[in-house]
Amino acid sequence: MGTNFLRLVASSLALTLVVACDRTPKVDNSRYAPAIQHLVGSTPAWVDGDKAGSTLWKVERDFYASRDNLPAWIDGDKPTTRLATLIDGLKASEDHGLNPARYGTDKFEQTLALAKQNKDRLDVAKVPELDARLTYAYLKYASDLLGWSVNPKSIYEDWIAAPNKVDLKENLAKAAASDNVRPVLGELAPRHPQYEGLQAALQRERQMPTGHLDEIRMNLQRWRWMPRDLGERYVFVNVPAYQMQVIEGDKPVLAMRVVVGDPTHQTPLFSGEMTTIVFSPNWNVPESIIRKEMLPRLVDDPGYLERQDIQVVGTSGEVVDTEAVDWGDESAVSRLHFRQEPGPKNALGLVKFQFPNPFDVYMHDTPQDALFNKPRRALSHGCIRLENAVGLAQYVMRDKPEYTPEKINEEMNAGREHAVPLKEHVPVHIAYFTAWVNPDGSLTYTDDPYRLDEKQKEQLR
Repeated sequence: MGTNFLRLVASSLALTLVVACDRTPKVDNSRYAPAIQHLVGSTPAWVDGDKAGSTLWKVERDFYASRDNLPAWIDGDKPTTRLATLIDGLKASEDHGLNPARYGTDKFEQTLALAKQNKDRLDVAKVPELDARLTYAYLKYASDLLGWSVNPKSIYEDWIAAPNKVDLKENLAKAAASDNVRPVLGELAPRHPQYEGLQAALQRERQMPTGHLDEIRMNLQRWRWMPRDLGERYVFVNVPAYQMQVIEGDKPVLAMRVVVGDPTHQTPLFSGEMTTIVFSPNWNVPESIIRKEMLPRLVDDPGYLERQDIQVVGTSGEVVDTEAVDWGDESAVSRLHFRQEPGPKNALGLVKFQFPNPFDVYMHDTPQDALFNKPRRALSHGCIRLENAVGLAQYVMRDKPEYTPEKINEEMNAGREHAVPLKEHVPVHIAYFTAWVNPDGSLTYTDDPYRLDEKQKEQLR
C-alpha cells in the first residue's frame, strides 16, 4: 500500500515537471502597441499615394485597432512561423504572373537574414514598422489577387471588371490567426480551370521560353477581373476567339462562331444576365448608323429603305412616306426614326437575346451567314451575331416545356415581335482572352482585334 502511494506521488511530480518544462512563457507584445498606434494614425511615405493605397491603409488601421494595436507577425523580438509563410506567400505571387518585388520580399528576407545572425532576434526598435509593412504587403498582394489594383478601364473604356467584393480585414485577421498564410491568400485567387491552366503554362514558359510570357501574365490578370462565381451554367463570349460557349459545370454544352464589333465599334466587355428572348424582333436603327451609313446611301438609292423593309417613323409614331422626305434637311431628318420590320431581311435575324447593360448591346441572329466563314470576324457595330441562334434559343427556353423546337421555329417566323421573359436568368460573360488553355494543357493564342494586349503590356513594364 505504501509503495503504491509513493509511486503515485512520484508519477504526479514527474508529470508536473514535464508540464512545467513544456510551458512557453507568454510573450508580452503590448510594449509595441503605442508605436503601432502612432504609426497607423498617419500615412507613411511607403504607402502608395493613390486611392487604392489609402483604401488599403484604412483596412490596415482598422485591423490593428481591432487587435489593440498588437503586432500580427512578430512575437516579442522573434519572427513567427506565420511571418515565414507570409513571405513565402508573397514570393509565390510569381505563380500568378505578379512581381514579388512589388511587395518588398527582398527587404523582408534581408531582415530575417540579419535576425538569424542574431540568434533569430529582431531589432525591437524596428518591430512596429516591420509588422506594419508586412501587413501592408499582405493587403497589397490580396488586392492584386482580387484584380483591384489595375482598372481595366485604363486599357479600354468599356471594360468593366467584376467587383469581387471581399472583406479584406476579415481575410487578413484569418491569416494573422493562422500558422500558414498561403492557403488564406489562395482563397482570393480565381479558381477556374483556365486560370490554373495558365499558371501551369507560366511555369513551363519560364523553364522553356517561347516568347509568350507577357501574354500569359496578361491573361491571368484578365481572369482576376472576372467574377469569382461565373454561375452553374452561363454563356461565355471570348471576343478575340470569335466564339461563344454555353458552359455547364466547367464543360461546354453548346459552342458556335460569332461576329463581334469591329475595331471602330468595339464590343464592350462585362458580365450580365440574360433576361429576355425576343422572337421576330423589330430593329430600331441606331442614330449613328442612320447618319453615317443610310442617309448617304439614300441620296443615290432612294428605294433602299423599301427593299430592306425599313419604315420611317415620325415623332408621333406615324409611318412617314419616304418620297415626301427632304433627305437634305438635316433638322427634319434628325426627328425621324428608322425601324426594320421582322422578317428574313431584318438585321437582327429571327431572334435576339437581351441582357440589360449600359451599352445597349445584345446577341442576335443574322441573315448574313457567310460572315461566319471568315477567319477574322470583328465586323459588327458592337452587338454579337450568332452562328446558331436557334440552338441558343432552344437552350435558354428549356425551362419552358411549352416552347418545343417546333414552337420556337413558329415564333421566330411569326412576323411579329414577341418578347418572352426567361424563367431562369442566365449569366452572360463577354470577355477578352488572347491565350486559351486547351484540354491537353497546351495554349492557343488568338487574334488581338482591339490591340488590347499592346495597351496592357505597357502596365507590365
